[in-house]
Amino acid sequence: MSWLNVKHAMDSSPWIRIPLMWPEPGLEDVEEAQTPEAWARYFAEGLWEDLASEKPEPGEVDLLTNILLMYAIRAPAAFTDFEVFLHLPHPREIPLPVYVDLVEIEEGEDRTTALRELTHADASCTVERPIVEDFDSPHLGTGLRVLRYYQDEDSKEVHVGLRYAWRYEKGTEAADVLIILADPDAGRILRSLDDVDEFARTVRMSPDEEADACTSLRGDV
Repeated sequence: MSWLNVKHAMDSSPWIRIPLMWPEPGLEDVEEAQTPEAWARYFAEGLWEDLASEKPEPGEVDLLTNILLMYAIRAPAAFTDFEVFLHLPHPREIPLPVYVDLVEIEEGEDRTTALRELTHADASCTVERPIVEDFDSPHLGTGLRVLRYYQDEDSKEVHVGLRYAWRYEKGTEAADVLIILADPDAGRILRSLDDVDEFARTVRMSPDEEADACTSLRGDV
């Protein structure tokens, strides 16, 4: 077994990690890890305190608390068992959820085919041809990054999807690493692209003994 780690992402601006369960295992004595409500209040207050150049207007801390609470409850359900990180460069912005996990490799599955399928590089339900690019990671090697515009089946809105994928192989261990984000606001995705690229390059595999309970992403391979 290996662990998938996002280094420093839990406590590094502009990223906030959402625990997958409450209280979070290993942090039972930490107040903000007990409930979604405590977690949301802790980060809402902290984000405004860290913003030395601006002060919140009356009600803005409560508003951000409610927004973070909503994401803490709803965001993990979008991709079950994926780790969830919120991109939030300013407390007045709307968070952008980013999902990260390992994907089990089927026996005999070709690397190139698998990565293109995971990133929807050849998806037919797109508004225009997806932008498919090689993406280098210092920890995972060369993978794929795919940006695509597609129509949501329910709302019929045009959404922007961004996916990254790598094949990790070491000895008898093998898995595909996948990052997913999407938003109906193309500008939100494009403005965040540099931050998300930097985030993606922090993802790495490490042996169990190196994994830190506060920053490890679960995944059996």
